[in-house]
Amino acid sequence: MTKAKSLQKFTDIEKIETKEQLQGFLKLNPKANEKMFASLLDRLNKSYNEKTFKDNNIMVLIEEFYLITEGINNNSFVKLKNATYEMNHSIITSCIHNHILEQRCFPTMFKIREETGISRTTIYKHLDDGLKSKFNKLVNGKVELMTTKAMEKLYLIGVQDNNVTALKNFIELSGATAKNNTTNNYIQINNLKISNDEFNQLPSETILEIETLISKNIKQQK
Repeated sequence: MTKAKSLQKFTDIEKIETKEQLQGFLKLNPKANEKMFASLLDRLNKSYNEKTFKDNNIMVLIEEFYLITEGINNNSFVKLKNATYEMNHSIITSCIHNHILEQRCFPTMFKIREETGISRTTIYKHLDDGLKSKFNKLVNGKVELMTTKAMEKLYLIGVQDNNVTALKNFIELSGATAKNNTTNNYIQINNLKISNDEFNQLPSETILEIETLISKNIKQQK
């Protein structure tokens, strides 16, 4: 009787939708871990490929699976979460980027969901957590690299084209304009404030370029 009940549960592996059902299945079928996990991965891939919007529910089951079988801090689980986060990040940001280029506005949550096939819950979590998520190591590394390249580009535009705005943005983004409450001695250009100490800590080439640009603009105004 027990074997028949276990067999019946095993044949319904694809119908498992809740953590309680997963717990019951693994308890009755302790040797079926590999097949259960393979089934969950297949369902996750199917959700992405066929846009069934079940990715979040399946990831909840995968997390519960690891919690029951190997522990939530298992290295394999962390790698899977990292890979899933990076894939979601790529899909969501590409959707937003393409929509802005075509429509000149941000897409609605419904539009992102329909275009990507990712569940609304996953999209909300991703946009809410952003780079704060602990599963973003690969994405965060790419962002840091792109930020460095963007800073270099701003500096080159400012220097080569005598572009004051580009240099101003470079100085602001470099952190040189951090507020200093210990002194009231600062240089101000429009809304940009920079203390004498912060200004003097800039590379000598940057200071020379800024001085040259300011001097040139003053002469043109006279």
